[in-house]
Amino acid sequence: MKRKIIILFTLCVLLNDAYSQVVQDFKTKNASNIKDRTAMLDLLRGSLYKDYKQEFIFVVKHFKVANNYAWLRADAQRKDGKEIYFGADKDYYDCCHVEALFRKIGAKWFIVESSAFTTDVGWLEMRKRNPMAPRAIFDF
Repeated sequence: MKRKIIILFTLCVLLNDAYSQVVQDFKTKNASNIKDRTAMLDLLRGSLYKDYKQEFIFVVKHFKVANNYAWLRADAQRKDGKEIYFGADKDYYDCCHVEALFRKIGAKWFIVESSAFTTDVGWLEMRKRNPMAPRAIFDF
């Protein structure tokens, strides 16, 4: 009986460690997050440039990191201060929100999924499609 209690206790401790998460807030740039935060935002900037041929800066609304995953929700603005240009398809865009799920492999960050200027809430499905991403990083 005593052995079963010890085994059960050990399993509870191990499971708690496996599911406990240290969540870091990257909303504001500081000395401890500048390298990773900049790397992720630059990745997203590059991705948006490929699609829209415009340079962007971000007003970060939510940016949490845990267990090598990060979730960003931000508003995009053109770096030159002009209005974002969507061309003739402007009715299909909802300016100016951007969302991205990142994953760190080794020392490098990658975009798992992102969405920009969407008129639907498909980004809500990102959490479902990525069950390994800690729930604690999301704001929904």
